Amino acid sequence: MAAPMPGTLVETLRNIYKYLGNDDPVVDENAIFQEPRMSRQNPSKCDLCLPLIRHGGCDTFTLAVLLFPEYKTLKMKIDIEKVQRELPNISKSWMIPIKQCSTSPNSLCILLHRSETFNLTINHILAQKAFLDIAHCHKHVFLGKDSGLESDECIDLTKLRTILAFRSLANIFSYLGYVVETRDEHLENLRRETCNKYHVCHKSLCLERNPDHSLILCGAVLDKATGAKASGIGAQEYYRNKTAAFKKTAEGRETSSDCRSLGEILSKAEVAAELLWVKLHDNVSVNLLGENEEMGVARGATFLLYNHVRLRCIRKKFDQEVENGNYQRLPSIDQIDFGLLTQNEEWDLLLLIIQFPFLLIQCVSPKGKFSLHPLLVGLDKICRTFSVYYRRVRVLTESRPQLLPVMYARLYLLHSVEHVLGLGLSIFNMKTLDYM
Repeated sequence: MAAPMPGTLVETLRNIYKYLGNDDPVVDENAIFQEPRMSRQNPSKCDLCLPLIRHGGCDTFTLAVLLFPEYKTLKMKIDIEKVQRELPNISKSWMIPIKQCSTSPNSLCILLHRSETFNLTINHILAQKAFLDIAHCHKHVFLGKDSGLESDECIDLTKLRTILAFRSLANIFSYLGYVVETRDEHLENLRRETCNKYHVCHKSLCLERNPDHSLILCGAVLDKATGAKASGIGAQEYYRNKTAAFKKTAEGRETSSDCRSLGEILSKAEVAAELLWVKLHDNVSVNLLGENEEMGVARGATFLLYNHVRLRCIRKKFDQEVENGNYQRLPSIDQIDFGLLTQNEEWDLLLLIIQFPFLLIQCVSPKGKFSLHPLLVGLDKICRTFSVYYRRVRVLTESRPQLLPVMYARLYLLHSVEHVLGLGLSIFNMKTLDYM
C-alpha cells in the first residue's frame, strides 16, 4: 500500500522480501494482501509463517505472500535450504533480527529474537507517530457518501450502518497517513491530482453514484425475527433500547447519573460493533428488542472496553503507589530487560499488537472489498489473550528488588497493549472509560 515504517515487523518483512529477490514488494490498492501468519502453535520454533508453494517437485519453493489479480504468477522462486542457512546471519544488521529459520508443510517459519523485538516494538508503539505513520507519503483520498447521512438522527439502522462505516474508514485512512477529504467542495481540486475516490453507500440506496468513484457497498440491517429489513425502528430508538437494557442490568451498582452516562457510552459502542462486525457488503441481522437475548458478537464492544479499563487501572494503580512511596518511578525504557518476559501470553500479546498496522491495511485492501471486521476481530484477540494473562499473572508485585525488573518490563508491555487497543477503539469512535 505504501512504504512501511522502519524498525518494526513491517520493515523486517520488507528486508526478507529484498533478500529473496524482490527489491520493492509494495502492497497497493490493486493487490490482494495475504499477510504472513503469526504462529501460536509452536512458539518455541516459529513466530512468523510465510506461505510457500512447492514448485516442480524439487527443493525450490515459490513465495506466495503477494498475489496480484492481473499478475497471478508474480511469485519468487527461492532455494529453501539456502534461505535457512543464510537468512539468520544476514538479518543480524536488521533492527529486528531473525534467530532461526525452518520449514513446515507449506510454510517458511521465522523465529525472531524476542528481547530485541520487545524493545523495538514497544519503543515504536509508545512513540505513537512512528508506530502508525505507515504511508507517510500524504496522498489524498476522497471519501464520499449520499446526502442526508451527515447525522444519525431520525434514520433507519441500514443508514446508520453506512454512517458508522464511513466514519471508521475515514479514521483508518487518516491513521495510514492519507490526507482524507470528505467534503464535495474539495473534490474539484482533487481532480487535478492523483487521488483515490470512494463512495460509501447501501447496495440498494446508492442515490448519488459518481462514475469516477469506486463504490464501498454496505449490506442492509435485518430484523432477526422476521428476516426483513429493520425498518420499524430508528437509530435513536435502537440506542435508547440498548441503554435501557444496560441500565436494567446495572441497577443498584451505580448512581443514576453515572449509570445513564455509562449506559449511553456502552450502547453506542455495542451498536457500532454489532453493525460492523460482519463484512460490510453482507447483510447483518439484529434483535430489535434485545432485552433478554444474548447479544452475541455485540458483546465484543463491552469486552473490548472492559479490558481497556483493566489495562488503564493497572497503570493508574502503579502511578498511585509511586505517589504513596511504595514504588519508585518507572525506569526509562533503555534500562528495561525485556528478556525477563518469558510467559507465553506476553509474547502472544506482542505478536498481536505488532500486527495492528497490518489490520488497518487489511481493512482497506483489496480495492472494492473494504471491510472493518478484521480490525474488530484483531482487537478481540488482543483482549482475549490479555484476559487470560490478567487472571493468571499478578502484574503489580511487592516492592522487592528481585521482583521489580520483571514488573517494570510487564508494565511497559501492558502500556503498549493499552495504547494499541485505545487506537483501535478510537477508529470506531468508541469512547474509552475510567471504570466499568
